[in-house]
Amino acid sequence: MYRKSIKFVAIIMFSQVFTYYLAGIVAQFLLGASEFYPPSPNAIVYLKDPHVNSLQILIFSAQLLRGFLFGLILMPLLPQIIKLGKWRGSVLIGGIILIIGYIAASGGLIEHFVFFKPEHYPIQFALITLEEITIQTLILSTIFALFFKKEFEQVSQ
Repeated sequence: MYRKSIKFVAIIMFSQVFTYYLAGIVAQFLLGASEFYPPSPNAIVYLKDPHVNSLQILIFSAQLLRGFLFGLILMPLLPQIIKLGKWRGSVLIGGIILIIGYIAASGGLIEHFVFFKPEHYPIQFALITLEEITIQTLILSTIFALFFKKEFEQVSQ
């Protein structure tokens, strides 16, 4: 179980970093998020320019930490997640990360609507980030399912 736990945390960390960048690229180029970041003239005033190298180092480090924390907190649930089966277990992981990690989180989507002034937090930006994180968690869940394929197959036999 110890090796499986380390594998789980490592996969969640890797998946968090990989999917963060992948979903971010989709959001920037296909969903229109670039309109809200510097150097755009429409940039939201409190957002930093993601093209700055020093910020990229912080982003990468933050995603590693976020992935570690997600993996650590979900690790005790791993046996139950595996018992649910590949798709239900994967959806549970993605759902927990999406709902608890973003929508309902302190400082998450719900609180953005409560505390941010509409002129500083456009609804379009909120919807783009929700789409971005939904895409991210779907891909993260799929990566988890692929890496734990053997464990899911053992349970289903």
